[in-house]
Amino acid sequence: METMDELKKRLNSSSQYLQSNDMQVVEVKEGYAKVEMIIDEQILNVHGFVHGGALYSLADTAAGAASFTSGRDSVTLSGTINYIKPGRGGKLIGIAQKISAGRTTGVYEVFIFNDEDVLLSRATFTMFFLDQERYR
Repeated sequence: METMDELKKRLNSSSQYLQSNDMQVVEVKEGYAKVEMIIDEQILNVHGFVHGGALYSLADTAAGAASFTSGRDSVTLSGTINYIKPGRGGKLIGIAQKISAGRTTGVYEVFIFNDEDVLLSRATFTMFFLDQERYR
């Protein structure tokens, strides 16, 4: 089984999506992940705030990283997000925590803050754990 450092390295190096969107998994531990995303003009909406899709993407990434700490890979089954404040600042920080995990699914809560510790959104994701032999 891979260590948490190996998992973090794998997640950061194997996903072109994370790299092209300035996202990085900065911390993982059992049932938990912290993912950061740089705010630049490419992810702003017409009002100059972080686009809701970028916030959702960060939340999805954080939930996925937290679910991977179970030792099983997963995909998103469903996700909901509440946008609380407009996204501003230099960086977004997504914190995901396991609510529950069973045989086939796990539920993760994600809070997204800016670099001034302002809560921007709260999300809940259900992740489907992949059968290692069947889906690889």
